[in-house]
Amino acid sequence: MSNTQLADSKKRTAKRSRRLQTLWALVVASALVLPLAWLGYRNSVKSVEAETLQEANDGLNQALAAFLYEDFAAPANVWTANVEEGWFTPVGDEWLEPPILSLAEGVLNDEEIVRYSFVNGDFLSVGRWIDEESVLITVVERDQESSALRRVLLKWLALALLAPIGVALLAWQSLGRMRGPEEAAHTVNREFIADAAHELRTPLSIIQASAGHALARDREADAYRESLEEILEATERAGASVGELLEFARLESGQASPRLAPLRLDLLVEEVANSIRIDDVEVKAIPGEAIVVEADYNLIRQVVDNITRNATARASKVVLTTYQDDNEARIEISDNGPGFDEGVLAHVFERFRRGDRSGGVGLGMAIARTIVELHGGTCEAANRKAADSKTGETGKTGKTDAAGEEDSASSGALVTVRLPLAK
Repeated sequence: MSNTQLADSKKRTAKRSRRLQTLWALVVASALVLPLAWLGYRNSVKSVEAETLQEANDGLNQALAAFLYEDFAAPANVWTANVEEGWFTPVGDEWLEPPILSLAEGVLNDEEIVRYSFVNGDFLSVGRWIDEESVLITVVERDQESSALRRVLLKWLALALLAPIGVALLAWQSLGRMRGPEEAAHTVNREFIADAAHELRTPLSIIQASAGHALARDREADAYRESLEEILEATERAGASVGELLEFARLESGQASPRLAPLRLDLLVEEVANSIRIDDVEVKAIPGEAIVVEADYNLIRQVVDNITRNATARASKVVLTTYQDDNEARIEISDNGPGFDEGVLAHVFERFRRGDRSGGVGLGMAIARTIVELHGGTCEAANRKAADSKTGETGKTGKTDAAGEEDSASSGALVTVRLPLAK
């Protein structure tokens, strides 16, 4: 199975797993929500019915007061009834025609509350005994109660349906977000392996070709020496690539925790400049004021060394400058080379990206930025021409360009490292 097919298979498996987990979320949410929705619906129904019953009881109490005392006005739709004698009489006004005797029989059978329907609506009847033979009956409409019950039904039905669906959608989105970083990490790892293999392929090919060429037939000692030199150069390049790969992997995995201590940044920059000796390349540090930062000496030295050596690959002169700007320390590493290619200027600090067509493996700048960010700082890259057009040929310190010469003021690359000052 090819890598593409394997990746597609993993994606399909991930989608099936996501759908299955979302379905389970829907089932579990339904199992929890439906009983609660049913209980909520029943309680709401009882509350609505209680309001109608309270209205009927209030009318009945008012009718009792009117029946017993002449000073009280009788409400509408209240009757006295005698089932045995078969008569009923309205206490006050009436505009309904309920089956009074049938309702009175319900009171006789201890059914004091009766809900019933006419062809023209729904009603509630409440009855009480007023003497040994007669009952008092009141009737109220249930139109508002019926409307309220329909609203209650729709509300709880919507909750019972939408809540599980909402939980399922949330689960689907959450699972997608959870898988997003994982898929991105897999993509990064695949790209990292591909880039590493690409970087190691060239030196290994040189080693194989040189060794095969040397062993193809007997040669003079000088020819063997030439092949061995090619092999040595290729192995050194491969070793540097592997070293940078291991260093970058260590930084990315969080295994390199900075050991912070007060560090004289100006002295460190001077030390790095004095330690780099490359034919036909001048590396110098401009003396500056004492600047102290809280940093890991070995890691920051690696940052300055990586950026400086990256500059020496394309220039004949590299100048390192340090100065303080507000609450941060700055290291500026400038050169008189051709500058960064415009097409990759924004990607200089990405792994396996080179700022020009020369240079090494392409991890030095990425390692530098990662270390600086571990210290709470930032890295920036620019071309001197573009940078000087914004600063008016001078930096914030009021000094001229790093080399103090006209040729470096209008060309070359500029890398700026910012670190927080020690408190």
